[in-house]
Amino acid sequence: MRFFGKAFLLAALLLGTVSAASAAPAAAPADPRMAARVLGNPNAPIKVDEFVSLTCPHCADFTNETLPTIEKDYIDTGKVKFVMHDFPLDGISLKAAAVARCMPVDEYFPFIKVLYKNQMTWAYGSADPVASVAQYAELGGLPADQAKACANDSKLQDAIVAERTEATDKYKVNATPTFVINDGAKVIEGAQNAQTFAAAFDQILAAKK
Repeated sequence: MRFFGKAFLLAALLLGTVSAASAAPAAAPADPRMAARVLGNPNAPIKVDEFVSLTCPHCADFTNETLPTIEKDYIDTGKVKFVMHDFPLDGISLKAAAVARCMPVDEYFPFIKVLYKNQMTWAYGSADPVASVAQYAELGGLPADQAKACANDSKLQDAIVAERTEATDKYKVNATPTFVINDGAKVIEGAQNAQTFAAAFDQILAAKK
């Protein structure tokens, strides 16, 4: 029997041929670009770990249709914070995630929202998705040549793959989007509507009173 490690998983992702439950690579070396990206008050009583793939249409639906309501009612009011985690499902999403991780920190979430808003254009309608992502990145302050370098940075790709594997091992994440609330107190899978999230948040907040 042969065992495949991180190098195999990374190569398979780049070829778009690996499933979320594939081989578990060893943890990649710490990379400051992989620091937590938090949307909302870091001290909010509810933490949502959001696992996404940037080429996932359901992730785009959530960000475009549902997140604005959650932001208005729960994030902007200091009740909830979202922590973004990369869970790439194919090579394009892996490269796009790498570019996002190189964005200026204050441009990270605006960049993610732009990618989801234009997902059908760059991910499914472009002959060169990475070049298209680099163009969006340049608008957010990251030079196109740096964006392309980040897209092909093997160290950064290793760190993203390691985070994906950790999510599978720790929370059994195997699809996107997946939302893990307060370290597993509740898990919501798929692009559910705002009412589903509100019910979960209100229940937790009521229990804290």
